[in-house]
Amino acid sequence: MGVAATVENYLKAKQIEFTLLEHEYCEGSYNTARVAKIDDHCLAKGVLLRDEDFHYTLCVLPTRNKILRHTLNQIFDRHMELVEEEELNEIFRDCAEGAIPALGEAYGLDVIWDEELMGVEEVYIEAGDHCHLIRLKQPDFVQLMENKLHDHFSAERSHHSKLPKKYIRQEYEL
Repeated sequence: MGVAATVENYLKAKQIEFTLLEHEYCEGSYNTARVAKIDDHCLAKGVLLRDEDFHYTLCVLPTRNKILRHTLNQIFDRHMELVEEEELNEIFRDCAEGAIPALGEAYGLDVIWDEELMGVEEVYIEAGDHCHLIRLKQPDFVQLMENKLHDHFSAERSHHSKLPKKYIRQEYEL
């Protein structure tokens, strides 16, 4: 599949250049980082939450981190909960199940992103399947997140560790 059509059209409309990184089939963002041989701090995962009024917000955070839901509840002054799998499939129709691109605006969603992503030179996001990642340069990622809510709402999982930087990546220009 490669890049989901919604994501590709969104990036083209925003005039954002990106490269595509192909990797072995893998599910789960932590596993994806390991298979793609990238630091899990650079892979931004999208986690969809909703409040009690069914208002959706895509949370964008480093893969190695977990959401501090209490912190998010305080930021929004609402009770936020994870969205059910069926709802995800309805919203991200052109994506493989569980391969959520961290570009909520492309799907008409509100976005909050964790400021920890400012500390990396490149940001990788799911392309919409389980075999490709989109590589964005930091300024392009920041441009895409411009005017989006940002804060510190995640913390590193204790069992995740950094990947060695000696791995070689295969990248394809688009």
